[in-house]
Amino acid sequence: MVKQLLFIFLCITSLSIYSQKEANVWYFGNNAGIDFNGTPIALTDGSLNTEEGCSTISDEDGNLLFYSDGIKVWTKNHELMRYSNGQLANNLQGNPSSSQSGLIVPAPENKNIYYIFTVGTDYIPNNSGYPRNPGFNFYTVDVTKGNGGEIIAGPINLSNNRDREWSEKVTAVQGKDCTEIWVLSIVENSFYAYKVDKNGVDYLNPIISRSSYTPDDKRGYIKVSPDGSKIALADFTAGQGIGSGRLVLYDFDNITGRITSSGDLLTTPSIDGVPYGVEFSPQSTKLYASLFIPPFTFNILQFDLLDRDVALTKAQIWRGSGYRGALQLASDGKIYSSIPDKSYLGAIENPDENANNVVYKPVAINLGRGTTTQGLPPFIQSFFAPIKLLNANSNVVLSNTNQVFCIGDSYEIVPEINNPNDIYTWSKDGIVIANTRTLTVDNTNFGSGLYEVKIESNSYCKKTYTGKVQVTFEPKPLINTIPPYIQCDFDNNHHDGYTAFNLELLEASLVDNSSNVSIDFFETSDINFSRPLNKSNYINSVATYHSLTIKVTNNTTKCYQTQIIELQVNPTGLDIYSDEHISELDQNASNPDAKFSIGTGNGFFDFSIKTQKIINNSGGSLSEVTHDFQYYRTTEDATLQINQILPPYEDDLFTNNSNVYVRISNKGATSCETVGNFKILIEKLPIPQGNLNGEILCVDNPRLSPQPHTIALNADTGIISDSYKWYFNGQLIPNKTSAVYNANSAGEYRVEAYRVHPDITTPLMGYNTFFVKESNQALIVNIKSVDDQDNPDSNKIEITVDGLGDYEYALNSTNVSDFSKGNENLTYTFTNIPPGLNSISIRDRNGCGVTTSNKISTIYFQRHFTPNGDGYFDTWKVLGVDNDYYDIVKVQIFNRFGKLVSEITDKNHPGWDGVYNGTTLPTNDYWYNAELIDKSGKTRKKTGHFSLIRK
Repeated sequence: MVKQLLFIFLCITSLSIYSQKEANVWYFGNNAGIDFNGTPIALTDGSLNTEEGCSTISDEDGNLLFYSDGIKVWTKNHELMRYSNGQLANNLQGNPSSSQSGLIVPAPENKNIYYIFTVGTDYIPNNSGYPRNPGFNFYTVDVTKGNGGEIIAGPINLSNNRDREWSEKVTAVQGKDCTEIWVLSIVENSFYAYKVDKNGVDYLNPIISRSSYTPDDKRGYIKVSPDGSKIALADFTAGQGIGSGRLVLYDFDNITGRITSSGDLLTTPSIDGVPYGVEFSPQSTKLYASLFIPPFTFNILQFDLLDRDVALTKAQIWRGSGYRGALQLASDGKIYSSIPDKSYLGAIENPDENANNVVYKPVAINLGRGTTTQGLPPFIQSFFAPIKLLNANSNVVLSNTNQVFCIGDSYEIVPEINNPNDIYTWSKDGIVIANTRTLTVDNTNFGSGLYEVKIESNSYCKKTYTGKVQVTFEPKPLINTIPPYIQCDFDNNHHDGYTAFNLELLEASLVDNSSNVSIDFFETSDINFSRPLNKSNYINSVATYHSLTIKVTNNTTKCYQTQIIELQVNPTGLDIYSDEHISELDQNASNPDAKFSIGTGNGFFDFSIKTQKIINNSGGSLSEVTHDFQYYRTTEDATLQINQILPPYEDDLFTNNSNVYVRISNKGATSCETVGNFKILIEKLPIPQGNLNGEILCVDNPRLSPQPHTIALNADTGIISDSYKWYFNGQLIPNKTSAVYNANSAGEYRVEAYRVHPDITTPLMGYNTFFVKESNQALIVNIKSVDDQDNPDSNKIEITVDGLGDYEYALNSTNVSDFSKGNENLTYTFTNIPPGLNSISIRDRNGCGVTTSNKISTIYFQRHFTPNGDGYFDTWKVLGVDNDYYDIVKVQIFNRFGKLVSEITDKNHPGWDGVYNGTTLPTNDYWYNAELIDKSGKTRKKTGHFSLIRK
């Protein structure tokens, strides 16, 4: 709300702080016009239709005199003006397609004479008859002649024989005083400044200044700042793509008419676009430029002229759809923008503000039936220079903002113009109140309101100036009276009378509402409030008793109030209180799936308990009704009363041997009565042993019921006084409180250890978990043997077992390194079984033992033999029967004709060597008939054939 009111006051103030009314009527565009005499209104009676350039002038009372597009001149009656010879004024040397085709300048000290300065362009519309770039010219107009004025002289060419190169730019500003005006234009990199005074236009002696920057194009605006100190030039070079034109800023000396700097380049075409319109804020502190970004974007930028590096202050004010267009400052203090083919103008409402506070309205003034083109009428920039009203005591300018004065103070307002021969008339809200140059104002004599001074100049210029300022009286903040701030001196030297104060603690009691005030403290000797003290850690500069000045400032109105406050330092010892023991926290306390405790090494303490202990030991001198008890971690915190330990105390964690300081003061007061110290000692959690990987309980196979075996779970913490609770699968095991528990079932065993500490009310507790797994030796369920295959390497044995263990298998061995784990826990297949007796051992990897099978017989009837004495298959026999598994072996061997050639009846027989009755039999197939009887009486019969091979 305050910001809105301030903006309203800004608008009220800016409407009328400008004295000149010669710029109060505008004609531009296609039959567009505005009357600024009062609230701006659209004019639709104009005869002007221009693509770009135009110019208008009114008298000092704001009455229209005449206007022009640079070719034609119309009187206040909207009729074409004539030359003295009667010829119509429709052939001036400007051009409606020139950016600033015309500029009208009044003759100093002669209210009847005006000069029209024109600049042409290279562009010639079809059948227009316009001359090709006639350069820079001027005409003289006498408004007392004819029916609204006549052109009595001109054109006079100012182009110095450089017509064709001349730009489309012209501007003007007041010189050293109201008797001189400088008219400026530029050709290539040369600025031409022509002085206009009571003798007319000094066109024979232009002031020529060279620039380091040469514009690539003639288009775009040039403006001088209202205070005459700066010149801004827009080089609208729009070639292929974005173009290359730049915005250039120069320093200008309005006494000599010279450019005094080489020019600063403020924009980058590829980023910002190419500039066309330029304008300064009324106070000459801000520069604005309108730039065109192809294909159809209108961009407005602001630059802060008070900054050392103006280019770095570039800020975008608005960006929207549109072609190139002008910017023009008006007598209401706003800068208006013209985007072609619109029925309205945009406006920068408060151009002297910083960019983040600038208000831009895209639709500010409706033009009725008129429409915009690219141009707006330029004027002598000095028309818009405000008459400043100053605070006589501080020399601060008052007339560019709404001024807030403080109730109880007196102020002197003076205008910057100081001529003893001038007549000053002050009025408030339209009522005359004084006729002095200086006006003294307070809240009792005149109070809040709109103050206006009217200055009637009796100097050679004979002009009337006005200045206005809106004044609002606001109350000063209220400061409450507080008792002395008494601080305990318990630093390194607690008897020297010096210690630290936290002055911020006083703020809540000094003001009832601190939301919109600033509170600062000063030494009483600092009467200018130039050195604010460190509020959060101030050490008194005078021992024991000391005074300070407090200053409370309203952040919005800047009104302030002061008051003296007293500080006092009391020598103080440090009371030592008994230490407090607390349990460390369990890191897994909030994890419902946790299986064991993890001590954090820290814990929290309920300081309300300590407060009660201190009270109980005070002998009745302390209570929570009469005193405040505050706890801190350091002496500095306790002194400054910062970082206080506050409920909920679970938020403050302490490690072992931590210091705590308690500050005791009278209830609700900042005074310190005593300070004490104690330590917080952390007691470790009693964490029992556990085994999450599993304890193995070996049981019988098959498992007996009841199960007689147990395993001892040892959870001992090492502290003999600790007690225990045991849980099985979440259920408490009654009456089991020792460190060791003998478990006889598989499952989850949780053990809690408890430790009693004399200074901690609740026993400390930690927990752990055992997982018990049952296992046993394997029980053989089935053995399947496959032997006598075509290849003895294809023999195999498959075994199936039952049990709770984790089993691995070995053939004919019980060495741990020979066991192998199969893909299945309860089955395993051995291959490449050698002929003979074999056994299988099954080992429980959990350590519950090894089971070994009975002997398994594997035999093989040879498929051939080669009796050549090389040691390999020299005889034929049944392999794998030469053991105690078989009792009887009967084998008969026949030739192909069925004749018995050999017979084996001994299981240890070395085999047939291929000889019959001393005769070596030839290579051939032979047949056998075998009968094997094992020791259990089981008979195995087999008939087949084999080959005798001789090599």
